[in-house]
Amino acid sequence: MNALTALAAGLLAGLGIAVPLGAIAVLLVSEGVNRGFRSGSPGAIAVGVVDTLYCTAAVTVGAVAAPAVTSWGRWPALVGGCALLVIAALGVWRSLAPPGIGEGTRPPTGTGWHRFALFLGLTAINPATLIYFGAITVGMADLLRSPLAAGLFVAGVGTASITWQLIVVAAGALLRGRLTARARRVTALLGNVIVAGLGVAMIVGALL
Repeated sequence: MNALTALAAGLLAGLGIAVPLGAIAVLLVSEGVNRGFRSGSPGAIAVGVVDTLYCTAAVTVGAVAAPAVTSWGRWPALVGGCALLVIAALGVWRSLAPPGIGEGTRPPTGTGWHRFALFLGLTAINPATLIYFGAITVGMADLLRSPLAAGLFVAGVGTASITWQLIVVAAGALLRGRLTARARRVTALLGNVIVAGLGVAMIVGALL
């Protein structure tokens, strides 16, 4: 019973960190719109991998990791905000660039591994994920005492997170088939403007 409870708790915890809309979700929708599901899925998997790794660290280290990350202060938020601004600026520049010959037929730039690495880094620089799992695992210490229960909890988190991120990319890919090339450009522009706003909000929040 404890094993099933741990698995269910992991699924809920994974959804709890994955479902709220943020900059990464906006970028994943953009991946689906501009690249399609197959080319956009590496980014989704990368986000789920980071969630799984942070959950594993929280389960393994327990209450030690979250306070250590908190001691870093404002720097993770500043770095994350600046990274979002750079990505948004590049995305806006591509959206406003004049269309070239054969636009819409050329494959998008960047391999699957490049996109995986990009989203892996963007997700990893957000310490809130580790703090989130640290707080949960401290409160569930009795349930996660056995290795089996802890492993099932982590598996539940990874399954829920990766599944949700793939759903987000799939939603963007569905829009891709219904949007003209011009509409995709406008969608990409709006998405990157939102990402820029989230980046500014992270920086301002860290400085205040």
